[in-house]
Amino acid sequence: MMQTVVSVSLTLWLALAFPSGADAATVITGIVRTESGQPLPGLALLEKGELHNNRWDHGTLVDASGRFRMELAEGGQYGLHVYSSGYIYKPNAVKVETGKTLDLEVVLVPEPTRANDPVIKRVEFVPSETRKGMATIIKMEVADPNGDLGPQVLAFNAATGRTFAMTPPRWVWSLKSNYPDGVYQLEVDTSKAPADPRAWRFVVADHKCNTTDVLSFPHEPKPPQVIRP
Repeated sequence: MMQTVVSVSLTLWLALAFPSGADAATVITGIVRTESGQPLPGLALLEKGELHNNRWDHGTLVDASGRFRMELAEGGQYGLHVYSSGYIYKPNAVKVETGKTLDLEVVLVPEPTRANDPVIKRVEFVPSETRKGMATIIKMEVADPNGDLGPQVLAFNAATGRTFAMTPPRWVWSLKSNYPDGVYQLEVDTSKAPADPRAWRFVVADHKCNTTDVLSFPHEPKPPQVIRP
């Protein structure tokens, strides 16, 4: 009788300590392709909450086969933005259930012309003057030919999976306002480890979804090319 009581107690304790599904991951996976089915590499970046709220959270690289995977701390509402050089970026409002995997297909179409795209002129990593040895300042000079730049001046650290909106050169009234040309900045904590430029990717979009190329190391911008379908 005592053995039966102990077994029942142990079973109950295990059920309480490790509820069913507690270790199930919350994941977004997907494939990015052209209208003709060709896979596209690039970036998949995530906002937490409603679409276009500029609360950037996770991100991941999209590999050469067009596939990506992001594991999240919790389910909920997210804004998924997918970028590939030469293509109009695609925003998607998605809802992820905790402990479940959401699988998506994202189809991108080429930019009809690159004349309307914002431009990344330069990127540099410089030591912070106020937090010497503790922080690095990433500076990115951005220009937009039509003056309709949006808040998506983004830096992604592939080593940590974090996405950041960079700070504009002057204060902007609202997220729907046109953002200024100039040097955008991001302060990176380097108190525990130096910033590795090889891990960083950059992309910029305007309010009409025109985008720069996805800029990777060594962060030397090149004239954007029109993609011929």
